[in-house]
Amino acid sequence: MKQRTFLWALLAALPFFLPSCAPHEAGEHGHEHAVNLDTVRAAIQKMENAYAVAENAKDVEAVAVYYANDAQSLANDEPTRVGSDAIKAGIKKNFEEDTMGLTVSFEVTGVWAAGNYATETGTSTYKDKDGKVVSTGK
Repeated sequence: MKQRTFLWALLAALPFFLPSCAPHEAGEHGHEHAVNLDTVRAAIQKMENAYAVAENAKDVEAVAVYYANDAQSLANDEPTRVGSDAIKAGIKKNFEEDTMGLTVSFEVTGVWAAGNYATETGTSTYKDKDGKVVSTGK
């Protein structure tokens, strides 16, 4: 009788052990696909370049597409801009206040990625209409 009970217990537990032994495709069961950081970096730099083109053209709508509808923008010396309309108004205000004819460029300096998420660090360089660097940032 003990042997029969042990056999039933073993058979009952078998379905829980078999899936852990089976081969699976990458991406299943929480395992991540390999990420090519050079590809991710190039994609982010392309987006940074397009953002700079939009900002340098003073195109509010083209800059605003980089923000989600529920985004928050933490501009200096003013309350947080919450939502698309507030962010667009802030972008427009910044463009109107630019008396130096500033242009910006961005450079990606680091990228880390896992699965569907990536983190980027980079620098910004603002130049006046004569090409003189007037501000840099991180």
